[in-house]
Amino acid sequence: MPVYNYVAKDQQGEYHRGEIETSGESQAANILMRKRLIIISLKIRAEKKGSYFDKFFHRVSFSDVVVFTRQLATMIQAGLVLSEALDILEDQEENESLREVLDKISQDIKGGIDLASSLEKYPQVFPSLYAKLVRAGQASGKLDTILLNLSNSLEKQRDFQGKVKGAMIYPAVVITMMMGVMLIMVFFVMPKLLSLYQGSNIELPLPTKIMLGFVNIMLNYWWAILMIIIILVLGFRRYISTPQGKYTIDNLMLRIPIIGKIQKLVVMTNFTRTFALLVSSGLPILESIKITSDISGNLVYKKVFDVAYRGVERGLPFSSQLIGVPLFPRIVGQMIRTGEETGKLDEVMFKLADYFDSETENILKNVTTLIEPIILVVLGVGVAFLVLSIILPIYQLTTSIH
Repeated sequence: MPVYNYVAKDQQGEYHRGEIETSGESQAANILMRKRLIIISLKIRAEKKGSYFDKFFHRVSFSDVVVFTRQLATMIQAGLVLSEALDILEDQEENESLREVLDKISQDIKGGIDLASSLEKYPQVFPSLYAKLVRAGQASGKLDTILLNLSNSLEKQRDFQGKVKGAMIYPAVVITMMMGVMLIMVFFVMPKLLSLYQGSNIELPLPTKIMLGFVNIMLNYWWAILMIIIILVLGFRRYISTPQGKYTIDNLMLRIPIIGKIQKLVVMTNFTRTFALLVSSGLPILESIKITSDISGNLVYKKVFDVAYRGVERGLPFSSQLIGVPLFPRIVGQMIRTGEETGKLDEVMFKLADYFDSETENILKNVTTLIEPIILVVLGVGVAFLVLSIILPIYQLTTSIH
């Protein structure tokens, strides 16, 4: 629906400015008149289209949302009015994109739109889970508590994602450097040695023959290799964009040793923390399961959550739908059953989230410790092969001259 900027004056002569999202100009005018406002200006908002680089450099990161949520929760708990808190956060926000979003949300609040409805307009910044929790807080009158719990959960999620990414940095950097060195050798160093070797009458050693064959293929057919890589990448992206392809890849990732275990722990951590946050916010279990299923990110687990949803809808306990499912550790179903019996399901799920967070951190440390010597060995073998393929022919040339 279009958004209209308005300037109006009330019966006391005070000016009001804001935005209204309606189906048409007449509908916007009716809303303002019902508020007993005299319309001075009512114009449809012209959307600004930023360039690709603006969107890239000024995008709103997950960390920005975490910081904003913590600050907003603190201000609401301190007794500030919502619109006032948003104006303060907008003034001090350094990210231009987020500042624009906060400005629009503030105008929505002043125009009579509730916070959850305004947040739902910006799914690229605030995910659906965020808006649903805020709506639950508004309905229960505990928005400050919900925002505080949400900020705590988002901070833990940010720390968890940082641990996972941090564990992958070292191998990614080493592999990237190895690829860079290999490309430099193939396109700049080896071609110069190639003419020298081909002009000699010596029998080239096997490592040199392998290296020269590889260099010839790369130099003569690099365009074909590049085309094949592009076709494979595009084909793979198109395949995983289909439900069947995404399900197949998700299932395959869960079966790969070590990687599959990390994947399962990551899903378990996100599931338990999200579900705990939803239940503690007062949302019904059925709705919490549905939201958890929608944001799970893994279609294999989403299928299990959908089956569990239908089971709970028929009146079965949630725990009974997870006990015996191989994808879920036994402790999950047992702890959920304990939470259902004691009425402390949210507390139990938060404890499970901390447990899986700790388990993931431990396995990431072990994997990182294991990867380092493996990378060093592979790097050493590659360097040794490269040195032999270059040095051995040179040695044979010098000895044949003498």
